[in-house]
Amino acid sequence: MKKSTITSATANSALHTPHSAIVCREVYRKDELEDCYRIRKQVFVEEQNLFAGTDRDRYDKGAIHIAAWQGGRIIGTVRIYQEGRGTWYGGRLAVLKDFRGRAGRLLIEKAIETARAKNAQRFLAYIQAGNVPFFKRCGWSKAGEVFNYHGTPHQLMEAELKKGFNPPSADRGQGFKG
Repeated sequence: MKKSTITSATANSALHTPHSAIVCREVYRKDELEDCYRIRKQVFVEEQNLFAGTDRDRYDKGAIHIAAWQGGRIIGTVRIYQEGRGTWYGGRLAVLKDFRGRAGRLLIEKAIETARAKNAQRFLAYIQAGNVPFFKRCGWSKAGEVFNYHGTPHQLMEAELKKGFNPPSADRGQGFKG
């Protein structure tokens, strides 16, 4: 069996990559953003019952939305937004069930890359407690206490933003829940 090629890129050629490649880039078109919202709804509203009706909030309008593409379709998404001078947050990392274990890490890497490009001094995210080990393998560290968000334990974590920092290799087979 041939091993899949996984890449992270900012090129707009995501629709023209081989079926096995995963490409992450910022979302610019309204239809792409709606696809991201649909994936988030499927994960956070329908699968996890974390929200009733929608997971959209006040951060969406000003956020940079990033999508993971494979075979001409969006398979996952994450958003980043600035909250105060030099402080950026990532959130709403969602990957379609059939693509978990392949796209989450790439979306995280692209989110960090994008925050660095915006001169972020800190990059934080509230991580579901069950996903903390995955984020640790991606080079993130705990930055606060566990708290309940919509009835689910979350951990504030921080990414390493130093240029040239390469986090330890994560087990790409590890699924991501949200």
